[in-house]
Amino acid sequence: MNSPLTCFKYRTSAAALRCLAEGSLYFAKPSELNDTLEAKYDHDTPQSFTQVMTQTYSEISQQRGGPALEFDQRGVAEMAEAHARECQRLQAFTEQIGIFSAAQRPDHQAMWAYYADNASGVCFELEWNQEITDRHQLWATDVQYHGKARVHNRADDWRHVFLELARDHADASLERLHQLSLEESARRKSGILTASRAASVKHTDWAHEQEIRLLAPKSGALPVLGEVLRRVHFVRTDGEHWGAIMQLLRAYYPAVEMTHWKFSHGELSAIPTPMEFRLVPI
Repeated sequence: MNSPLTCFKYRTSAAALRCLAEGSLYFAKPSELNDTLEAKYDHDTPQSFTQVMTQTYSEISQQRGGPALEFDQRGVAEMAEAHARECQRLQAFTEQIGIFSAAQRPDHQAMWAYYADNASGVCFELEWNQEITDRHQLWATDVQYHGKARVHNRADDWRHVFLELARDHADASLERLHQLSLEESARRKSGILTASRAASVKHTDWAHEQEIRLLAPKSGALPVLGEVLRRVHFVRTDGEHWGAIMQLLRAYYPAVEMTHWKFSHGELSAIPTPMEFRLVPI
């Protein structure tokens, strides 16, 4: 994430009040989200896994003037065993991964209806910089939508990282590239790609949400709201906790801006109006 990521989180007034009071944002387990197929997938076969790895090693070998390669039966068996172990680890990891779901814009009328209690809640505008994401080991991804069966081959992500290593080390031997692929940085990058893909595929029925996700190694609340909250968007002011929300913003988030949206059937898009709230004596 070279530049800050801006995303938008729609909240009911009660949920917004809780976030502001605690100064935190919640990263949910897949089982806590409203899609019953969240992070549900199958692993590809060991044969498919081995085929991708064999093809990749052979491809790089030939690019460097070597022969085409293939694994012997012993190597295939060892890879199948490693494949099974890693699939179990991935399954366990994606079951407890933390998912922060957000939107790409603050004027999505369906999002106001679904997640902000028919627009009586608010929408947080959040800005995540590299320092914050690195500190909490977060990574951002766009949700992918399709109607196909979810079958993940971890070797596809390993291949992506291995080919990147080959480009970055054009003079390295195949054995040297293999050793580099076993280092912690490469293994972590491959693991993140796989976990991100496994936890960020949804059915096309959800495509209208155009969701952005931040993923964390574990679910739970992160005390980062004061660092990432830049603006609060609202439509209505008759929410149950509106007054309390304004008091917390004034007391603990004085630099945060407010934007009022007015939706009209005669407009192609809503028009935001920046607003400033001040305390007055009574």
